[in-house]
Amino acid sequence: MHNRINKIIINIPTFFASLKWCLMLSWQTSRFYTASRVLAEVLTPALTITAAFISRNVINLLAEQSEAAMRSESMLIYMLSGLFVIAVIRGISHKLTQYCQSMHDDKITAKIAMILMEHTLEADLEYFDEPDYYDKLNSASRDSYAINTVVWNSISIVSYGISFAAAFAILSQMSPIYGIAVGLSSIPASIVSAKFTKLLYNLSLEQINGMRKMEYIKSISSERIYAQDLRLFAIKEKLKERYLRIWKELFTKRQKASRKRTQLLCLLELLPELAIALICIDIAFRVINDNATVGDYSLLVGLTAQLWGTINILSSSAMNIYDNRMQLDNFRSIGNYKNRVCDSGDEELVKVETIDFINVTFSYPGTDKKALNGLSLSLHKGKKTALVGINGSGKSTFIKLLLRFYDPDEGIIFINGVDIRKYTLASLRANFSVYFQDMSNFSFTLRENFSFTDYGYSSKNAEEAMNKALSASSCEEILVKCYRGLDTNLTRFFSDDGIQLSGGQHQKIALARALFRRNTAFILDEPSSNLDPKAEHEVFEALRVLTNDKMTIFTSHRLSNTFLADKIVVLEDGRVAEVGTQIELLNNKQRFAELFKYQADKYAVK
Repeated sequence: MHNRINKIIINIPTFFASLKWCLMLSWQTSRFYTASRVLAEVLTPALTITAAFISRNVINLLAEQSEAAMRSESMLIYMLSGLFVIAVIRGISHKLTQYCQSMHDDKITAKIAMILMEHTLEADLEYFDEPDYYDKLNSASRDSYAINTVVWNSISIVSYGISFAAAFAILSQMSPIYGIAVGLSSIPASIVSAKFTKLLYNLSLEQINGMRKMEYIKSISSERIYAQDLRLFAIKEKLKERYLRIWKELFTKRQKASRKRTQLLCLLELLPELAIALICIDIAFRVINDNATVGDYSLLVGLTAQLWGTINILSSSAMNIYDNRMQLDNFRSIGNYKNRVCDSGDEELVKVETIDFINVTFSYPGTDKKALNGLSLSLHKGKKTALVGINGSGKSTFIKLLLRFYDPDEGIIFINGVDIRKYTLASLRANFSVYFQDMSNFSFTLRENFSFTDYGYSSKNAEEAMNKALSASSCEEILVKCYRGLDTNLTRFFSDDGIQLSGGQHQKIALARALFRRNTAFILDEPSSNLDPKAEHEVFEALRVLTNDKMTIFTSHRLSNTFLADKIVVLEDGRVAEVGTQIELLNNKQRFAELFKYQADKYAVK
C-alpha cells in the first residue's frame, strides 16, 4: 500500500507537467477557441444550479394553491421567464461550444500531425531500420488524439467539480450524510475503473506490433505495387487467414480483460444507486412530516441524482485523463529518439573542391560488421570517380557518410580541408545532386517532382532546366504520354489522367531530377540499373558532358560503364582494394580485372 501511494505521489508532477504541455499547445493553437471552450464549460454548471433553484420556487408556489400563491402570479411569470432565458442561453452555448470544439480540434489535430511529421522528417536514418521505432511511431500516431482528450477532460473536471461542490453543499444543509453516502458508495467503482483503465492501455501497447502487422496486411491488399504478385501467387486466402489469426489472438486478450471489468463495474455501480434510493425515501418522509416542501423534494432529489452523475463523470474524466496521460506520455516519448547526426556546424559550404576520407570506420547501429574499415580516399573537382565492388563492399555506405546521413565511428571526412561536421547540414547537402538506386518519385505532377528537388529556380529558368534534364536522361517517350505536359501526375494515385511508369521510366525521371538540381558535385548510385542498352548509352554520353567541370562520384555493377571514370576505386570489405584507370586496372589483372572478366564472359561469342 505504501509503495502504491509513493507511486501515485511520484506520478502527480508528471501528470501536471503533461497537462501543462497540453494546455500550452491548445493555447498556442488558438487563444480564442481555448478561452471560449473554458468559459462555456464553467458556465454550464452555474446555469444548471440556478435553474434548479428557480424550479424549486416554482413548484413551491404551485403547491401552495392559496390566495398568496395567486397574488404571486407576477413572480411566477418572472421565474418561468428566467427558466426560459436560461434554456435559451444553454442551447446557444451548447451550439457555439460544438462549433468551437470542432474547429479547435481540427486545428490541434493539424498541429499534432505537424509535430509528428517534423520528427519523422528530421529523424536519423538509423531509426528507420529499427522495428521498435516503427512500433513507437505507430503508437504515437494512434495516441496523438489524447492531447485533446486530456485538455478537455481536465476542463470538464473543473465544470463538474463546480456542480459537485454546489450539489454537495446544498444537500449537506439538509443532511451531511447525503453527500457523504453518495461519495463513499462511488469509490469502489472508481478504483476498479482506474485499475482496468491502466490494464487495458498497457495491453494495447503490448499488442502494437500485432496491430501493425494487421495494418500492413490490409495495406498490401490494396496497393498496386503488390497487386500482380498477390494474384500470381494466389495468396489472398493466406493473407486473410493470417490477418484473422492475429486479430483473434489480440481480441481474445482484450475481450477477457473487458469482460471482467464490465462484470465488476455492473456490481459496484449498484452501491450509489442504492444510496440514492435510500436518500430519496428519507427526503420523502421529511416532506410528509412537514420538515421540507414539495419544491425541496424536487430540488434535493434532483441534486442527489446530479451529485451521483457528477461523481460518475468526474471519476470517468479522471480515469480518462489518467489513461490519456499515459498515451500522451507515449506520444511525447517519440522525442526520446535523439539524433546522433547533429546540425552543430556554422560554416557554409559554397562549393566542393576536394573530398578526403581519412581512416574512416563505420558499422551500422545494431550490427558488429564494419561497413567501412579504415577507408582512406581522396577525390578532386573535375574528376569522375567510379566506386565498384560486390554488394556489401561499402559503396552506398561511402555516399551516406559523405552526405552525413550517418557519422563515422572513427576517422574524419574532410571537404575542402574542413571537417564536414563544421558545415551546416543544409549547405553541405545543397552542394550535392544525388541519384539513389532506390530513389522514389512522388505521386504528384512532373513539375512538382522537379520543384521538390530544387526550389531555387525562377519560373522561366526552371521550365528550361526541366526540359534539358528530361532530354539528358532520355525521357522523350515518357513526355509523349504526358497529356498535360509537366503538369501530368506520375501515377494515377490522385488523378485519372496520371501516367503509370515502368521501373526503367521511373529511374529516368529520378535521374532527370538529379540532373535538374543545381550543385557542385554529382553522386550517381547505379544510374543505369534499370535502363535498356540504348537509353544507358545516351544517359552516359549526356553525363560525360553535364559533369565535365564538376566532381562526380558514381557506382555501377556494370563495369563496362567505368569507361566514363577518370579514376576507378575498387572497394572490398569496406577498404580500398585497388585504384586506377580502367586500362591500368585491367592490366594489373587483380580484383577489378577478375570482376570485369565475369561480365565480359557473358558477352563472349562462342
